[in-house]
Amino acid sequence: MMRRKLSVIFFFIAYSCFTGFSQFEYYKPEVTLNQHQTGDIILSASPLNFLCNTPNGVQIAGGLKFQMFLDNRFSVDADLVFGRDYFHTGPGIIGIPLMFLTLGTGSDINSDSFAEFLFYVAAIALSFEHFSYHIPVKADLDISPYVSLLRYKYAYEHGSYSDPNVKGEQLSSALGLQINKYFGRFILAPYAEWNMGYVDHISGYNLGVYCGIYFPVKKK
Repeated sequence: MMRRKLSVIFFFIAYSCFTGFSQFEYYKPEVTLNQHQTGDIILSASPLNFLCNTPNGVQIAGGLKFQMFLDNRFSVDADLVFGRDYFHTGPGIIGIPLMFLTLGTGSDINSDSFAEFLFYVAAIALSFEHFSYHIPVKADLDISPYVSLLRYKYAYEHGSYSDPNVKGEQLSSALGLQINKYFGRFILAPYAEWNMGYVDHISGYNLGVYCGIYFPVKKK
């Protein structure tokens, strides 16, 4: 049920991108790594990820990733990877959409409740737990090392999730490297990462390729 709700949130992000950037063109060569701007967005999907050293050994999973640039090099990211009895994501899946709406409208967060206002601020702050730094290589290529500090991971051996003695849910950290090749607004991005759970201290390794679309901020 929780995975279904988070998937709905992520698809809402995608819908917001398409409606918020109505000037979208499928090919625009001048979009390069040297022209990233605050508010630029990359929305990607990975139909084939290899998850190594899970409770079920090597697994295949699908993934989605949402990146928002804070300047021409630094981006905050939200990713969601799901497979059989496996799921991981981070707080950026909530915080980044709020940041996107704030930057997109050019307005401050408004709330009738102080508690809601604190929630919005905390969610945006937590989205910074997963960030990338984009290092230029060529006009259409960059390398982006990234770190995630508060990733939620759900990983059970098949059929063991109903056993109360099995603890398959925990926070984890991850270090990774992604290579971003730009074809106008289309992006091909293979990645590799190392991750470790804060409870079981077991290391895992994930590999995959993201295919994405670049949404430059709407110029006034």
